[in-house]
Amino acid sequence: MSDNDATHKRHRVADPLREFADGITDDLDDDTYWMRDELYRIADEIDHEHERRMEQQSYELRRAFCRYLGGVIDDYRRGMKRKRLRK
Repeated sequence: MSDNDATHKRHRVADPLREFADGITDDLDDDTYWMRDELYRIADEIDHEHERRMEQQSYELRRAFCRYLGGVIDDYRRGMKRKRLRK
């Protein structure tokens, strides 16, 4: 499956925080629902930051792979062979 907007939206890492917020608000009175709203806001910020970092990581990984592949092609054109070093 390709990485597109539909797959990115499924990765909500802060869902346990939302479930926790829902659980504690069952036991609280009406004056403390601000806590649930605050926890939901924090969960949204966590998900937004996670999505931003995953997109940045995807960009950097693609960039590093393209640079590596470009180096391999340049070496091939020069007649050089790359050897895999086993550790």
